[in-house]
Amino acid sequence: GLMTNEAFDPTHPTQGWVDRGLVLRSHAGDNFNAIDPFRIDSGDTAWLAFGSFWDGIRLVEIDPLSGLLKDGAEPIRIASRGGGAIEAPAILAHDGHFYLFVSFDACCRGISSTYRIMVGRADAVTGPYLDRDGRALLEGGGTEVLAGTGRFRGPGGQETFLVDGAPWLAFHYYDKAQGGTPKLQLAPLGWTDDGWPELGPLPQ
Repeated sequence: GLMTNEAFDPTHPTQGWVDRGLVLRSHAGDNFNAIDPFRIDSGDTAWLAFGSFWDGIRLVEIDPLSGLLKDGAEPIRIASRGGGAIEAPAILAHDGHFYLFVSFDACCRGISSTYRIMVGRADAVTGPYLDRDGRALLEGGGTEVLAGTGRFRGPGGQETFLVDGAPWLAFHYYDKAQGGTPKLQLAPLGWTDDGWPELGPLPQ
């Protein structure tokens, strides 16, 4: 669903929201799940990435002004593991490329979570997205950005955002040092010489 706020006031965060209605839904029997929406604008078009755990990530065009589905828009499949766990898309435009971040494997099991953050790159927002080795994300590919390490267990559910034009990554994890307490981490993204995102050392 979609809600908008024309004059958001952080001192009164619950006020001013207007329900704009349904954007996209899945039904019993569908082969996708309408979860984890992420909007990206590219030129004069806007897109909603979503999905989908067992059937992969999809992308559908939305009206850039209303935020609702564009008339006649059909979802495009942009990543899949052939039934394996993949979800939580976030797309970042950088230096002429588009980077699709996703989460592989299992969340929500405390320090036993196997969630990890993966990425693929494309020349167009609609794909095809390939990993660093040239494998298509539609065929199970993905380059690892972060897996469980140290006290950071099950990192994933990521979003990208900009701070003064520089890209950052937000993700959640379970803190092994505190018995699996769920936490949110914000981290700046760097870039390798061949144009792949990387995270610097995480706090100890």
